[in-house]
Amino acid sequence: MLHRDAAARSFRGGYARSIHFRQVRERFRAPGSAMMALGLVVRVYAVLLLAACATATYERPGPVDETALRARAESIEEEGIRVSAVIPTYEESQTLFGIDLAKKSIQPVWLEIENNTDRQIQFLPTGLDPEYFSPLEVAFGFHNEFARDARSQLDEHIESMGFRQRVDPHSGQSGFIFTNEDRQSKWVTVDLIGDKWTKSFTLVVPTPDRLVDDGYYERLEREIAKSDRVLVDDLSRLRELLENLPCCTINKQGMQSEPLNVVIIGKIDYTGAAFVRRNYRMSPVSAQYLFGRPQDVSVAKFDRWAPAQPQVMRGWLTNIRFRGQPVWIGQVSMPFGGRFAEKSESGASLPIDPDVDEARNALVADMIYSQSLVKLGFVKGVGTTKSSELRTTPGGRAYHTDGLRSVLFFGRKPLSISQIQFLEWEPLVDHYRKQLDAPGPTAGP
Repeated sequence: MLHRDAAARSFRGGYARSIHFRQVRERFRAPGSAMMALGLVVRVYAVLLLAACATATYERPGPVDETALRARAESIEEEGIRVSAVIPTYEESQTLFGIDLAKKSIQPVWLEIENNTDRQIQFLPTGLDPEYFSPLEVAFGFHNEFARDARSQLDEHIESMGFRQRVDPHSGQSGFIFTNEDRQSKWVTVDLIGDKWTKSFTLVVPTPDRLVDDGYYERLEREIAKSDRVLVDDLSRLRELLENLPCCTINKQGMQSEPLNVVIIGKIDYTGAAFVRRNYRMSPVSAQYLFGRPQDVSVAKFDRWAPAQPQVMRGWLTNIRFRGQPVWIGQVSMPFGGRFAEKSESGASLPIDPDVDEARNALVADMIYSQSLVKLGFVKGVGTTKSSELRTTPGGRAYHTDGLRSVLFFGRKPLSISQIQFLEWEPLVDHYRKQLDAPGPTAGP
């Protein structure tokens, strides 16, 4: 009896609710009701929108005139192979592709490879951008803007503009690689393979439509050449010079700021390729100062589809040349909170993670996996600061550190981890144990 009463109450409640819903629905349908008018407006707008999309046509651009692109392209030539690259302007891109690639943060790079050798070579686009877009992927991203019968024309055109990755002997190949957008100059790394042969080129290509001084590095080199350039071939002397470099960056007010904890040694095409392979890109960040100027370059980790480790490196070119190769000193840190850090709406720099060694070591690990690292060592830098005695910088930033700066030597040929030479300068593990009071290994039973 109890179960029947409960069932009856449930039935009556459900029946009453269904009557109530029907009454509300009829009231909304009543002539002159505001809800009816709103629904009608929404339906009409949707129909008009669909009609507009259904009738949009794609006007396929004409043949590409590569003369203007080739005229301002950056080029490099070695061993019978010439590589040229340029990034078209926004207007050129619109004309070339008939779609707004910038709307989806896609940056086309025009690439030309002239193969004057007897071997067939293959281009590896992943070296230029590990997250590059295939031509049909790009076209598909714009399908919803055009009628169904226009999409095939879009597909055909974008695919025809892509770079064909094989280059036959004594021939040339040109076309576009669709990369993720860079806001500053772009490292264009061109990795080539052939039969029992590999070759890598790196160009620094200006990004158009940006307020970037593309002659800065040339002027910087000339300015440093006027000063007392220090040429060194001996590792012991190099270590001494690196330990005597300033300990920290300077803020805009001239006060000591964050520790300089990394040294980069190698030609720009070696180091640039290494950073690109590990998904670092040139990125604008707040200014810090050294040698009387803001950072010469700044890079940050990038991942289009997921939050990347947010370490940032600012770098300055020094007057030291080790065996003819430039020596850079840099500062690596990450914002407090890492990937979960709050974003600054004003563009001001955020407080750094107190464990600055974590950011430095993450960069070192990335460079080890880049397969471009030849030697690795550590030298003394800012000095040890324990986690219980934080060092404070202007603006209230505080950090602790083992006081070391990593020294990274880069080369052209790919190397495995087992081939990296570890310099016996400052032993990192022993330094942790002695200076930071970390417990050593305990004896077994």
